Amino acid sequence: MNKVLFLVLNLLFLATACDDDPTTTLQDVNIVAQGDCTVATMSGLSATLCITDVAGNPQDLFDQNENFIISLTFQNDSAELVKIKEEYLANEGVLTVMSNESDESFGKPFTSASCQFDGNPYMEIPPGESYVVSSPWVLQEGVSIIGPICKSNSNEYLATGSYRVVVTLDFVMEMGGESINVEGGNALSIEFNIM
Repeated sequence: MNKVLFLVLNLLFLATACDDDPTTTLQDVNIVAQGDCTVATMSGLSATLCITDVAGNPQDLFDQNENFIISLTFQNDSAELVKIKEEYLANEGVLTVMSNESDESFGKPFTSASCQFDGNPYMEIPPGESYVVSSPWVLQEGVSIIGPICKSNSNEYLATGSYRVVVTLDFVMEMGGESINVEGGNALSIEFNIM
């Protein structure tokens, strides 16, 4: 009798533990080009990837030895606070510059993520507001880094050619007490050329 009761209690515990899992998996991400930027929309959040000149104008054509800025903006379109762990920015496929000709990776525009040491491991985005992560490719006086990233070493100017910036959308966001797992091979990608 005790064994049967023990087995029934374990099964009940496992069933209720599985029902309380607040994680939702989201694979439906709508990605569209919007001017010189690329935008992904998903469950109350949008992510915009742009490449700009140092004046902040989006463009896809740069002169050789011209600096550019890579910018990723998360916009909270919901009525709830959205939180994304800053460690997401350290993932290999986030803000990586690749050659279109050879698929060679030239790295990221920043050295490391989570450099603001404020004790909060999240990028917090209040309703109706945005969170920007932006970095120049080459360290340059007067061109700011925005967000929880830092750049201690400068990248070299890229050679003439065709490139793309890739942002893999594979992260967990918290919204209104629910964890939403964004996955499924979705990625933002934007191409640019250096002449």
